[in-house]
Amino acid sequence: MGKIATKKNIEKANEMSEFLLSNRSLLIVVGASVLGFIAYRQIKKTAGAVSDAVSDVFADVPTDHISADVNVNNQKTTITKEKAVILAKSLLDAFNDTTFFGSPATDERKVEYVFDQLKTGDDFRLVYNIFGKRKIINGGTPTTWFDKKIANEYDLIYWLKAEISETWDSSLFNKIKDRVQSAGMPF
Repeated sequence: MGKIATKKNIEKANEMSEFLLSNRSLLIVVGASVLGFIAYRQIKKTAGAVSDAVSDVFADVPTDHISADVNVNNQKTTITKEKAVILAKSLLDAFNDTTFFGSPATDERKVEYVFDQLKTGDDFRLVYNIFGKRKIINGGTPTTWFDKKIANEYDLIYWLKAEISETWDSSLFNKIKDRVQSAGMPF
């Protein structure tokens, strides 16, 4: 204790106290700035993580195309790839049709038109590949964020079976079934 409480140490402590008291407001500002900077960095880091998590939840879910990958013999097709894209989009449009009252319905005439264009099994395979797998909910493509999150994706054959009734549209159903089976695919 004798070594600590020397006259020289007491003078240094008094000088330090005087310095701190005379520069108190400057030291408070500097200390607050350092603490504020540290808090800002921590908040920014936390907010970035929260923002990323929130944006991941609200990110738009791709609903348009997932490859189906069925081999197509292009020498046996009667339609071009561009025509197949148009036909695949026409099918999706037909599946997303609505009635006069706004409830989901299928435009069977459009579906029949598309299948009238498909002359070979490879034509169907080409349209099948381009259609890919698409999300479906309540008889159509999901449009709201929540529906996109909970909807499941299905291939063209599933959509056709879900949208065309074997009982009510038997001739169209059989036309589709024949074309799908001519592609060597189950219906």
